[in-house]
Amino acid sequence: MLKLEELTKMTAKELTEEFDKATRDWFKIKFEVSTGASKANNKIGELKRYRAQILTVKNQLVAE
Repeated sequence: MLKLEELTKMTAKELTEEFDKATRDWFKIKFEVSTGASKANNKIGELKRYRAQILTVKNQLVAE
């Protein structure tokens, strides 16, 4: 996961790619936790917040 400063320097296309990657990771972790293969419940929330950060930065970029 990238820091907010790094996200603000990215283009809209790069942000979309990062969002897609974070979404794939989020679904993978959610599946692993639901099947009992992983105990990383905290990663679900972290990835959910990270995805929201990416969308916020992307929306600010488009608004400018």
